[in-house]
Amino acid sequence: MQFLPKLENQTENEYIKELMADCLDLHVFAKSETIQTLDEKNQTGIMSFYLEYSDEPQYELLRLLGFYSEINPEAQKDMLPKINKLADEARAYVSKLNNQSPEIRRVRGSAEYLYLEGSSPEEIVTEMIDTGVLEEFDINKTNLFENHLNKIKTYLKNFPSHSKIEEIKQEDDWDTLDLGAIEVLDKIDNDLRSILVKQKNLH
Repeated sequence: MQFLPKLENQTENEYIKELMADCLDLHVFAKSETIQTLDEKNQTGIMSFYLEYSDEPQYELLRLLGFYSEINPEAQKDMLPKINKLADEARAYVSKLNNQSPEIRRVRGSAEYLYLEGSSPEEIVTEMIDTGVLEEFDINKTNLFENHLNKIKTYLKNFPSHSKIEEIKQEDDWDTLDLGAIEVLDKIDNDLRSILVKQKNLH
């Protein structure tokens, strides 16, 4: 999960596969506190949804990488600067997450999941305060609800409406990668491309 620049002795395909593996490792790391609490049914669809709507760098990068081998060499050359820029952003994101406690990392993933299950941002903040995930007041006894709400809305700003989410859940491609086999690069490549192609066909 280092998102290293391409090495001189590394082929382009090797570099792309390494970045894909890093992205998927980052997905698990960033969402681990949420993923591990979900049953198999609730894990279904999470990856494909993030690929479609999340603004986190690992998903933006995966959207590009999934089609890299499908385009011509000239287009690949044009795509590389964007790939490298997103890899830099992902590396910085890893550093940010490493400085957070598991409890803090859990907030975004939990908020996203609760939204997918139909909760409004206001309901999400209320539930997180009630369950002790978020503090209700700071040390000066100032109510933190609005601060939390603004942060949660930032996480969800690219997500569709609840009615659209319900439509998506009825689609046959509401499916995800096999997280248990995430280290197998050939499977990553094939499954990820399959998800990305399905997402593209929806538009």
